Amino acid sequence: MKLTKTQIMLVLITMFLIVQLLGITTGYRYLQLMSIGAVEPALGDPGSPMISVWLFAYLMALTGIILLVIKFKKEILTVFEAVAIFFASLIVFQLLIPIGIPIPRIGIIPIGLILGFTLTAFHLYKRSYLTQNMALTIAVSGAGAVLGASIGIIPVLIFMLALGIYDFISVFYTKHMVYMAKAITEKPRAFTAAFPTQTKGEPKHVEKLEGKKPRKEETEKTNKNELKKYSKTFQLGGGDLAIPLVFTVSLLRIGIIQTIAASLGALTALVILFTYLLKRPGIAIPALPPVTAGSILGFLISLLII
Repeated sequence: MKLTKTQIMLVLITMFLIVQLLGITTGYRYLQLMSIGAVEPALGDPGSPMISVWLFAYLMALTGIILLVIKFKKEILTVFEAVAIFFASLIVFQLLIPIGIPIPRIGIIPIGLILGFTLTAFHLYKRSYLTQNMALTIAVSGAGAVLGASIGIIPVLIFMLALGIYDFISVFYTKHMVYMAKAITEKPRAFTAAFPTQTKGEPKHVEKLEGKKPRKEETEKTNKNELKKYSKTFQLGGGDLAIPLVFTVSLLRIGIIQTIAASLGALTALVILFTYLLKRPGIAIPALPPVTAGSILGFLISLLII
């Protein structure tokens, strides 16, 4: 299914808001459990600036591993994808639906475990842009919620600044992020959000363009080539949704107004960015710097108003 530019914008806004709503709700629940000692911060002392250093180093190491996998054994990406979807979505399901189903001779099976497995299996079995976006939305909500609840405001600001600079360099200078994105998006994987669209009017009858009626196999080949010219799938990295969520969840320590303001700031920046990209299909632009800048600007404005 190809989307119009208006539909892409609506889907983008909807996905962003769902991630924020699910993530903030999940993060709030995690913070509650932390306050009573039921769970520990995932990264150690939330206020330590070293958290941002270790987290950034971890992401760099993970990026290096993924690049090696792409170069030597691309099939392993499916394992990475399955593990990420399952465990990240499990966080959301278990925190928001903390109940189980009694199974004779087995015991109580958490509903979150069942839902996490079902979501992962459904996407891997029936890959499509729809299942890709659905799995990404839930997985990002869980990962962003736990990270946001486990990192303080100052460390997360340092982390976002470092990631923004890295994103800019990796797209425009080293270009390894572009290389990695192309490999990851060869088929619908839940590492990115996908928005397929048409850049021009899609030809209805390729035979007429050629001036004669070709054989069936020639028609299929030509149709495929022609559709590549006319169609484009816009991709948004999962990190571009996760990092603003980490910041907004972290801001729950200050207040819900600051959280909402930062969320709206990030959304505004994302809409402006996609408005630009929809007019210039085919170019690669790092989304994280403007999105994080919009999020921080929204937060600062809320401090000035209140």
